[in-house]
Amino acid sequence: MNTSLRPGATGFTLIELMVTISVLAILAAIAGPSFRDFFDRYRLRGAANEVISMVSLARAEAVKSGRSVRVDFGGTTSAWCVAASPAVAPSAGAPIGAAADCDCASNTCNAMGDGQVLAVAASGHPGVTATATTVAANFSFDSRLGLVVPLANHAATFNSPTGKYALQVAVNPLGQASLCTPSNKPQIPGVVSC
Repeated sequence: MNTSLRPGATGFTLIELMVTISVLAILAAIAGPSFRDFFDRYRLRGAANEVISMVSLARAEAVKSGRSVRVDFGGTTSAWCVAASPAVAPSAGAPIGAAADCDCASNTCNAMGDGQVLAVAASGHPGVTATATTVAANFSFDSRLGLVVPLANHAATFNSPTGKYALQVAVNPLGQASLCTPSNKPQIPGVVSC
């Protein structure tokens, strides 16, 4: 007796399964580049947002503690790091000194008042590269008003793992950090053009 012809038997034919798999393969091929772009932008945006947060925390620490905080961009294009280091707390009656240089690659940064070292490194953002673009990327936040010393615009550009996208982290003389897309790169949703 042939069981495939019994009444009430349900299932898919081989043709129906092949058509379904073909349609899924076509949809995956169409969606692949979009997913790749999404993850490319996601990694880049994560690195840039983390640097902006770190710079903002460094400025807040300078004003809160009454000690200047130095922000250093260092390393190489692919092994970059950004770190902040406050001036060492003075002994009783001594004047407050300047913030020390910070090298996050060798972990020689002073901790903030809460004991935390502020640093963002390429190791936490695989494939994202960085370059300092405007003036020197190293600067300090003044302890009274949070102004940038030397008084100038400072910026660094971060590139996505594929190099298709870029974001520029800019710090103006007032110490405010912002994010923009360089004019020679595709626009990223939610980010203004530089």
